[in-house]
Amino acid sequence: MKNCWEIIQCGREPGGCRESKLGTCPVATFEMADGFLGGKNGGRACIFIVGSLASGELANSCISLAKHAKRDCYQCAFFRALKIKYKKSFNLEVFNRYINNSATMTLE
Repeated sequence: MKNCWEIIQCGREPGGCRESKLGTCPVATFEMADGFLGGKNGGRACIFIVGSLASGELANSCISLAKHAKRDCYQCAFFRALKIKYKKSFNLEVFNRYINNSATMTLE
């Protein structure tokens, strides 16, 4: 399975076609999530990063650029595919544990 920006084709990953106009998506550069469910940076944790931001502006611009635009993260086909494939591992608690472990390893 690919990362969100490869599936959604938003162009906001580093070097992407829309990065200079709209900025880099924090998912693509969220290094603490690198390896989570086999993804690059936050590529398989987009719901936990973009979906949890206080401002809906970033999430809305990300989704509106999607090849298959959806109203929100929960209606996204990529989100549903991750949920089906990874079942119990695809949840906020597991993600937070992964991030905390990543932060601990960085400090050592």
